[in-house]
Amino acid sequence: MTLRLISHRPADTEVTRTGALIEDAAVDIAAALDYSGLDLPDHRCIGSVAALLACPECLEVVRHALEDPAEEALIEDADILAPIPWPPKLFCLATNFMSHMQESVSQRLQGGEQKRELDTPRVFMKPSPNTVIGPGAPLRLSAVNRFVDYEAEMAVIIGTPAKEVPVEEAAAHVSGVTILNDISERELVIWERQEERDWDRFFDWLNGKWCDGFAPMGPCAVPVEDVGDPDQLDLTLRLNGEIMQQANTREMTFNVAEIVSYISMICTLQTGDVIACGTPAGVGKNRGIRLQHGDMMEVEIPPIGVLRTPVLGPE
Repeated sequence: MTLRLISHRPADTEVTRTGALIEDAAVDIAAALDYSGLDLPDHRCIGSVAALLACPECLEVVRHALEDPAEEALIEDADILAPIPWPPKLFCLATNFMSHMQESVSQRLQGGEQKRELDTPRVFMKPSPNTVIGPGAPLRLSAVNRFVDYEAEMAVIIGTPAKEVPVEEAAAHVSGVTILNDISERELVIWERQEERDWDRFFDWLNGKWCDGFAPMGPCAVPVEDVGDPDQLDLTLRLNGEIMQQANTREMTFNVAEIVSYISMICTLQTGDVIACGTPAGVGKNRGIRLQHGDMMEVEIPPIGVLRTPVLGPE
């Protein structure tokens, strides 16, 4: 049984609980444990998907509790949040697929076509408190948005903390996998400038990743042992039913272990940190397609499911 873990908030409460998707139903894990008579070896893990993923013994008990969950454990009225609603750190990788590098702004910033893959990963961060939204939550465009674009990505979740970890040991620090859509404003203009500089364009690119709701995540998190090899996953994005991006994570320039090792040399990776591993070719900017009111984005990785995000215009 593939565990598909979710975070949810029951109606009229501010409490976040853990759950699981089973076919078309959502089950509250604490309720399933109660009705099954099972108990977690570490009670601190029950309130957090990140903590559950980092505790193999807890995951085994949860699997048993979900084999035949009681009807009373079904989630009837709740908000389904991102599986990791507030990651301590949210990292992203720029141009980690050669196909995307060849269509991206990095061509202009570096003076022409990139003819070879990178020597080191290009890592940046998103402010998670305002960017992360859950499955089905709408992406609300703002008055400053001019050209908002999609980027389908596989994201990995850190289990045990990692500090200065060699590549050959890095994969052991990954506990789960989810989907992230790295929404991007391609033509950010807040103030007009008298002169354009390359570094100004770089920061426009970076700041264009930070707008509210620009990191849809979900629909669930799957333990890495249930996913198989995260470097061998199909990744597809559909916009209004039409395939825009389609690739496999084996095409990434840097694999998961290399990414985790590299970032761990810069800073300590904590339990629940999320790393989005880059997007393939097919983004809207190159096609002249900008997101607009009424659009529906669907990002799919088969073991995880489909992350759906509707687009709404400015209020």
